[in-house]
Amino acid sequence: MKKVVNFLCCITLSLIASAQSITMDLSTAVDANSLPIDFSTEAGNGFYDITDVWDSTYNDGPLSRYIYTNKDTFALLHLPSENAWSGMSWEGFTISQVDTDTMNVFSCVAKGGVQGEGTPYAIGYYSDYVSSTLGYASNMILFNDTYYPEYVYICQNSNTLEAISNGLTPANKFTEKDSLILTISGIDDAWQDTQYVNYFLALGREFNQGWVKVDLSSIGATKGLSFRIRSTDVGQWGTNTPTYFALDQLTVSQQAITALPSLTTQPLVATKALVNGRILIIRNGISYTLDGNIVSEH
Repeated sequence: MKKVVNFLCCITLSLIASAQSITMDLSTAVDANSLPIDFSTEAGNGFYDITDVWDSTYNDGPLSRYIYTNKDTFALLHLPSENAWSGMSWEGFTISQVDTDTMNVFSCVAKGGVQGEGTPYAIGYYSDYVSSTLGYASNMILFNDTYYPEYVYICQNSNTLEAISNGLTPANKFTEKDSLILTISGIDDAWQDTQYVNYFLALGREFNQGWVKVDLSSIGATKGLSFRIRSTDVGQWGTNTPTYFALDQLTVSQQAITALPSLTTQPLVATKALVNGRILIIRNGISYTLDGNIVSEH
């Protein structure tokens, strides 16, 4: 048995080595002038304290269109609407190193990136309005070549967690029938979504509580990724739930590798089943489509 285990380990290591993986390193983040990004020391108000956040988060100039990492391997899209409304709004991605878990939209429950508290991580703010207006997702990470996504780490945003845990006007406290889904898709040359993976940030009353490794190997070859959030809590003016999330250590390969079973435990316990020709997620007797909508109660 020991020989078999060692043999399998060698195969795994060979696959990983031959894939030439590249992991997004946010400590290398630069602006359009290839200058290292600066973090703000200026506090904001309440939920929007920008201390230790990219100081161009509320800028809408050309130098703030993208954040580049790994010598331009990755380009995080920022403010695709090109309108910050005089420094009052933003969407897309920014970089944070906030080390507290408060209701600030720029913090995450892990108080830092995968490497530990105070290390940089990306905060995404998905805008369904901007996405529908432009015809592509407000949140994208573009590659400088075609790559095969392997995985990404996702963490709950502190402001979003407060909203779904306790309610935060206009958001309602989640019930057993609610869900919050992050859809990660490959994109084509026209920035349109192709193959996708759904990750449940919340399902019923169970929520993401820290960094979780999400397998992206099923997406296949792509020039980038889009990120969209959908919530069951929708009101007159659209989604009530704050659509923020944290991201770190996106890893891609230059060639496809054989998918290996994930060693990361999925914190949201649910069952996937084929029901009347449809794949459904079943939890506590409630059936959801892969888009997070309730189908029926059993």
